[in-house]
Amino acid sequence: MKLKISLCLSVFLVFLSSLSCDDLGRKILKTFNKKYETDGKVLGSKPIFVGPDAKRKQLSVSLQEVLKAKEPTDIQFPPGDSSFLYVLEKAGDLILFDREKKTKRVLHTFPVITDSEEGLLGLTFHPKYPKTPKVYTHTVISSAGKDMTIIAEWDVETPNSFDTMALRNERVLLQVEQPYPNHNGGQITFGPDGYLYIGLGDGGWRADPKNHGQNPNTLLGSILRISPMPDPTGKKPYSIPQDNPFVGKPGYLPEIFAYGIRNPWKMSFSPDGRLIAADVGQDAYEEVDMILSGKNYGWNQTEGFHCFTDGCNPTLYQSPFYEYGRDDGQSITGGYVYFGSAIPELKGKYIFGDFIQGKIWAIDLPKPGENSKITDAISLGKWNLLIPSFGQDSDGEIFVADYQSGTIYKMVKP
Repeated sequence: MKLKISLCLSVFLVFLSSLSCDDLGRKILKTFNKKYETDGKVLGSKPIFVGPDAKRKQLSVSLQEVLKAKEPTDIQFPPGDSSFLYVLEKAGDLILFDREKKTKRVLHTFPVITDSEEGLLGLTFHPKYPKTPKVYTHTVISSAGKDMTIIAEWDVETPNSFDTMALRNERVLLQVEQPYPNHNGGQITFGPDGYLYIGLGDGGWRADPKNHGQNPNTLLGSILRISPMPDPTGKKPYSIPQDNPFVGKPGYLPEIFAYGIRNPWKMSFSPDGRLIAADVGQDAYEEVDMILSGKNYGWNQTEGFHCFTDGCNPTLYQSPFYEYGRDDGQSITGGYVYFGSAIPELKGKYIFGDFIQGKIWAIDLPKPGENSKITDAISLGKWNLLIPSFGQDSDGEIFVADYQSGTIYKMVKP
C-alpha cells in the first residue's frame, strides 16, 4: 500500500512539474471547485442582524417563494407587461416560468462548461422585445481546448407563447478567451442608449497576474459597449458606437467603455439611466461603482477606496461610491434600484447583497453628476441564502435567488 501511494505521489509531482504556471493555476481551479454552503440548512421566516448590521438602521422584509431551480445564476424579465420570468442555471438550462399559471419548463439548454465560475451566466432582451424578438446570452464554452466567453444573439420564436417559444438561429457576436475559469463577469444588459453593455472580469486567478485590469488593449477586466448590428465594413458581427471613449485612441480597444475592473458580478441601470456595477474584491473590500465613460476603476492597483499594491496612488483612479469589508461579507452580488410599490421605504435605493454571508442591504445613490462616498446602509438582514443574483420585474419589485437550494424568492412587506 505504501509503495502504491508513493508511486502515485511521484507520478502526480511529475505531472505538476510538466505544467506551466498558467496551466497549474487552471488545473487547480478546475479540479478543486469550492462547494459553498450557508451556516444553516433551512430558510428561517425572519432574518437576523449580526455584526455591523446590528448597529445599522434595519428594515423588515419577507421573502416569498416563487419557484425552484438548480444553481441559478441570473433572474430576468422581458420588457413591458409580461407574466414570464426567466431563470438561468449554471449548468446551461434556461428556465421559462409563467407567473400566473405557476408552470415552468426548460426553454433551451446551452452547451456550457461549469468549472469554477463558468457556465450560463447572463441573458438580456432586445430593448424592443417582443416586437423585435431577440435575446442575447453570455455563456462560457470549451472550444479547441480553450475556455471561451461567448456573447450571442438568438431569435425567439413565438415570444408570447409559453408552450411554443423557442430560441433559434444563434449568431455569435463576440468571443473572448478566458485564461482561468474564474472572474468571468457575466452580466449583459442594454442601456437606455440602445447599446449592449458587457461585464468581463480580469480573467481569473489571484491579484490579476496578467495585469488585464490595467491593460486597455485587452477586453478582460472591462465593461464593454457595443451595438449588435453588424459592422458596416463586414469585419465584425457587431459594431462599435462612435462615441465610445477610446475609439481611435492607440493602445486602447474601442469596445471598452470603462476598465480597471476585477469581477463585475451583476450590473444594472438605475431608472435615471446610470450604470451601477458591483465589483467583487479579493482580500479585504467589496465595492459598488458608478460606471462612467472612459474611467479606470483601479484594479489591480486599488481595491475599494484602498491600495491593493504597495505605493499606489488612489487619486489616479475612479473610486467606488460604496464599499464594505470582511466584517460585513466576502463576495458582493449587485442588484437594482428599487422603484416598486410593495415596500415604499426602499423607493430609490439600490438593493444588493453578499453571496457568502446571505446579507442584503439598501443604500442611497450619489446625486446625479456626483460620485460622493456613501457610508450609511440599511440592513435587510442576514438570510440563510447564498445570493448569486437579484432580479427586477417591470413593476420595479425585487427578486432574490438562492444558489444553495435553487429557490427564487420575491421580496415583499412582512
